[in-house]
Amino acid sequence: MFIWNKRMTDIEPYIAELNGEIVGYADLQNDGLIDHFFCHQAHQREGIGRALMTHILAQGKQQKIKHYFAQVSITAKPFFEHFGFKVVKQQLVEVRDQELINYHMEKYDEQLRGLPGRKAVLL
Repeated sequence: MFIWNKRMTDIEPYIAELNGEIVGYADLQNDGLIDHFFCHQAHQREGIGRALMTHILAQGKQQKIKHYFAQVSITAKPFFEHFGFKVVKQQLVEVRDQELINYHMEKYDEQLRGLPGRKAVLL
């Protein structure tokens, strides 16, 4: 529990509230890691995850982040794909003595990244 508490105090997540209740949160690290992306199950499919991801990507653009990445569960994979993330690698991770499949997914901001031989155009 100590490790979890330490991780939570080291991040500055974006919080989604609905009628004073926290219904989701997500964190964007300076290196582009999207961490702790969570939406309460009772409030899924209500646009909360979309609002959090849209906010994260807008903040990343302001911070000039060119490369985003996340460790994504099987259930979250289609959501991340909807936002342009691609699977780089399928992984087997151990959580509380169970092996689970998750995915290392990445997304590049093409406007900031630029293409070889071309200058990026910021809109």
